[in-house]
Amino acid sequence: MAIVDTFERCLKGPYLFVDADAPARLPALLALADDRVGLCAAILDKNSGDPDDVNQYAYEGMLACVRALVYAHGYREAGLRCLMLACEKLRVEKGELEPDHLRWFERVQGRRTRPEEARDAALALLARTRELLAAAATTPTTTTAS
Repeated sequence: MAIVDTFERCLKGPYLFVDADAPARLPALLALADDRVGLCAAILDKNSGDPDDVNQYAYEGMLACVRALVYAHGYREAGLRCLMLACEKLRVEKGELEPDHLRWFERVQGRRTRPEEARDAALALLARTRELLAAAATTPTTTTAS
C-alpha cells in the first residue's frame, strides 16, 4: 500500500470516495455516538465496570462523530487515515473544528488517556459535532462532496 498523506491522494485511491447517500447515515452515526458516550459516562458515574471499557466506548463514539463530520460532506471512507485527513481538510482547515478534537481522538484510540479524559474528550467532540451538523442543517445552501 502506498503512503496516503493528503486528502487528494485519498480521493485518488480506494480509501475515500464520494457517496451521495453518506449524509443519510448521519442519524445512525449520531445515535451510535450518543449511545457509546453515554455508556462511558455511565461507567464512570456508577464507578462500575472496567475502566478500559470507558476508553473503548469513548473511541467508538468519537469515531462515529468524525465519520458524521465527513459523511455530511458526501464522502465515505475505507480507512481511518483517510477519514482523519478528510476531517482535517473539510472541518479543521476551514476553522470549524479545533485540531485538538482530532488529537484527543488519536490519543483515545491509542489508549493514551485516563478514563475521565477519554469521556470528556468524547463528550466535547459529540457536542461540537452536533453544533456543526445543526448549523449545516439550518444553512440554506450546503455543499456536498466539497
